[in-house]
Amino acid sequence: MKSADGIKGAVSLSGHLAVLNDRSGALAVEDIVSGQSNIKFVTVPSMLTQGYQKGAIWVRFSLSAPKDSSQWLLQIERPLIEHVTLYAPDGAGHFAAVPPSRFHLEAEDGVDAYSAVFRISIPSTPTDYYVRLQSSTSITTSLNIWQRPGYEKYIKVNDWIIGVVVGSILAMIFANLLYYFWLRENLFIIYAALLLVSGLISVYHMGYSSEVLIFLEPAVVRRSWGVIVCLYSIFMMLFLEKLFEFRHHSILAWRVSQGVTLLNVAALIFALAGHYGDVGFFVSRLQQISLIFVALFALYLLILRRDYQYLLSAVAFLSVICLLSVMQLQYTGFNPLRIDGSLARLLAAGTLVHLVLLSAAVAKRAQLAERNLSKEKDRVIVMARLAEQELTIKVQERTAELAKSNALLKEEMDRRHLLEMKLRQSLASVNDALARKQDFIALVSHEFRAPLAVIAATADNLSFSVDKDTSNVGLSIAKIRRAIKRMSILIENILVGEKLTAGQISPSAIEAFDLNEILHNVRTGMDDGSARRVCFISSENAVVNGNRNLLEIALQNLIQNALKYSADDCPVIVAVSSNEGRAIIDVTDNGSGISIKDRDLIFQKYYRVAGQKASGSGLGLYISREIARQHGGDLALAASDPGGSTFRLSLPLERARADSSISDRPMSPGEVQERLSAGPGNFDTDSNG
Repeated sequence: MKSADGIKGAVSLSGHLAVLNDRSGALAVEDIVSGQSNIKFVTVPSMLTQGYQKGAIWVRFSLSAPKDSSQWLLQIERPLIEHVTLYAPDGAGHFAAVPPSRFHLEAEDGVDAYSAVFRISIPSTPTDYYVRLQSSTSITTSLNIWQRPGYEKYIKVNDWIIGVVVGSILAMIFANLLYYFWLRENLFIIYAALLLVSGLISVYHMGYSSEVLIFLEPAVVRRSWGVIVCLYSIFMMLFLEKLFEFRHHSILAWRVSQGVTLLNVAALIFALAGHYGDVGFFVSRLQQISLIFVALFALYLLILRRDYQYLLSAVAFLSVICLLSVMQLQYTGFNPLRIDGSLARLLAAGTLVHLVLLSAAVAKRAQLAERNLSKEKDRVIVMARLAEQELTIKVQERTAELAKSNALLKEEMDRRHLLEMKLRQSLASVNDALARKQDFIALVSHEFRAPLAVIAATADNLSFSVDKDTSNVGLSIAKIRRAIKRMSILIENILVGEKLTAGQISPSAIEAFDLNEILHNVRTGMDDGSARRVCFISSENAVVNGNRNLLEIALQNLIQNALKYSADDCPVIVAVSSNEGRAIIDVTDNGSGISIKDRDLIFQKYYRVAGQKASGSGLGLYISREIARQHGGDLALAASDPGGSTFRLSLPLERARADSSISDRPMSPGEVQERLSAGPGNFDTDSNG
């Protein structure tokens, strides 16, 4: 060294260093200076770029200086190494550890996060010095020799640089926050975070971490470096993906950026756990690859896509991409450009220029976004006015339609009101006609019953007064009685039909009785000729709840129909049975049967089968079915063929009696046919026979 060295500038030891890689980290300075054969130092041609190393690195250099020179300073220019120990000769043939000084020499208390400066005395004869370096991050550094006046000037310049960088970054962060609250775009929040971590990286590189992060312990500050590097990689990739719009231009590029971001997040987890040294080399290489990828994509947008709106952003990244690529190569142990000093100042200046250009690009984008927003607002206003005009026209049209619809609705309401009045008049006329009809039917029935009773009495008297051997008179009397019976049944059916239609059946007439009693009453009221033809088969436990007179009328109608449509010498069977809680009355004749097409129609009111010679009103089956249904039962055609028909009247048995009764099986059509084929003289009439 010369007396003037270290005042105007640092004297770099690059090219004068020998390095020993202590992978175990267990060697002491005594082992190093002992001259063992296995301890061999290797000369490095430039600054120290050992990359991410396990264990420790020993550096040896030799110094000599004039005797009249002042005290010298050894500077570790990139102070990002956790453990730095300088061993200098103590004058007794041994080497002693030299304690580090603070980054700012005038400060006396406190401890730096990274040891950066050592006070040393250099003798006039060449003397060896040893430095032991150990770090979880990259061991990439430059060793410089200063004199105190020169180093103080150097630090003052650094203070100005770091002050400008920090102040500019804070101003840009504030501007981006304003952009975010103005435009509500996530790009500005991401860029603000990127500005923050970029400023912290410059602070660490220039050795101001202890001054800026004074509220943290030195161990925490050293541990935070890996976290900040990972955060820088994450926010850088997110910001570039938003700035160059990867997803809009290429889904593949967007997926690659997402994958890089996820890998950096995984590395961040290691850094938070204190194991950044295990992933530091990977993070550096990943950052190199991602920067090259972004540069190629920017060229693709500018050259192939000719999207010149990204030109300013690409230029802003050009310098920082080159600088960061060189530094990342140094961090991984390569120094192809043979750089002999730290790039901390250059990185800070480049970062500042890069961030200023990026802020200009972001501001231009904000201006463009504001312009687009203004155009969009104008377009929305125009569309809103057009929509308002269309809405006004539609409202007018709709109002006219509603007015027309209201007029039509009023006309329709008036018409319906008129129809309602006419309908009420028609209903009143119908009700009046029905009332007059009922009065007429009652009057006619009453007027018919009186002469029929007189005729019946006269026929009875005549039968007693004439000679029974006079066949002509007897036949006439029988015809008179048949006519009277037919007229009486017709009148009774008409009256009952009107009562059923009008719902005038009194509930007080409901009682519990045995159906066998009805069979007995019907048989008693029959003339001799009909009584000889009808076979009544009674049963036990046929008690039902109902109107006795109505059910008797229903049974009379069925028997009269069977007699009417059967030959004079053919029998009719009336059988009572019970099955599954129901009382059954089967009325079987020996007529010609009912065709299939007429079977669903014969129960309609006033319907008569075409071609029938027997007279009738078409009310008997209709009234009988209505009576059965109003009693909870039914009337159906059980069987019909050319040999005869069976009508089945079913009614629910009285509940109390039906639960304990023993059901009788109703006769099948085959059994009925056997009874009919046996002839009138072979009937088994039980007790009523």
